[in-house]
Amino acid sequence: MDDENPCVGICIIGEDGYCEGCGRSEDEIYGTPPAPAPTPASTPAQTGADGKAA
Repeated sequence: MDDENPCVGICIIGEDGYCEGCGRSEDEIYGTPPAPAPTPASTPAQTGADGKAA
């Protein structure tokens, strides 16, 4: 354990959303999850060498 990390090795998230060992929330322990990557709204039609739709 280092000075920056208050973890005491009792990692149980209680009903209140906080760890019973260190008192931190899940966001504080694990960080906020990254936002999902945006998905394209539509895929443009693929064209052949002549520029016409395949």
